[in-house]
Amino acid sequence: MFWCLGMFSSASTWTFNVVQQIAASLSPAFPPRSLFLDFDDPVPAEGAVAGCLIVKTHGTQVAGDLGRQAQGIVITIRDPRDAVVSLMTSNKLPFDIALRMTEVSAMTCAPFARHPRAVLFRFEDRFFEDPATVGRIAALFPDPLPTRVSEQIHAGLQRDAVNAFIAGMDAKPTTRSAFNPVTGQQDVFNVATGWHKHHAGRTGEVGRWHRHLSDAQARAIEHRLRPWMERVGYDVLSSRGAAYRLGIGHYGLASRAAASP
Repeated sequence: MFWCLGMFSSASTWTFNVVQQIAASLSPAFPPRSLFLDFDDPVPAEGAVAGCLIVKTHGTQVAGDLGRQAQGIVITIRDPRDAVVSLMTSNKLPFDIALRMTEVSAMTCAPFARHPRAVLFRFEDRFFEDPATVGRIAALFPDPLPTRVSEQIHAGLQRDAVNAFIAGMDAKPTTRSAFNPVTGQQDVFNVATGWHKHHAGRTGEVGRWHRHLSDAQARAIEHRLRPWMERVGYDVLSSRGAAYRLGIGHYGLASRAAASP
């Protein structure tokens, strides 16, 4: 089993597709099975899924089980301020929910950053544009991936190719549509690849939180995530002043209250 663990909006869907394609290339007779686990979803029972299982999560309550079982773990992280902005603009989420989801996913990633079977990617390094990234992920597999195949996988997941796939997604039998009660919108997504309609046209801009977040919002994010940000090398610029304390629950979907740093 391979585990794709990522913060929200950290290009985790990109790595999920890379892992699927590597697995399919190395074992064409036994196609991999892929699965997305939401926060409350359990790990499939051992032996319940035949062949290579590839699991994708953000925040999850079964991280310990996945970490023990995974042959390889691919982790993607991002400056939480930009992650929150992405959830607010692309996913149309309110600030409080975007912050809590970002916090939960970041904290899930934290214990596995130095895992001996893990490879860690920072969004700001633009790993998704680097052909060598496929090779780094392929090194988690027991068999070598031919260079030609690695190059093909990388080329097929560049922005233009992904946009083209999403543009034709409605016609694919693995595409689904579900109503999102948080945003009040239909969420159109492809279950095989994990691509959503809102993944189209992304620019991957780094630092746009400077334009999109108020000072209070930036302080709230840094108040919640300052130790994590400092540990992984993200500058904390505005940690002084008022912040918010958010409720706990399924992604903490509760009202906020003022809190002191």
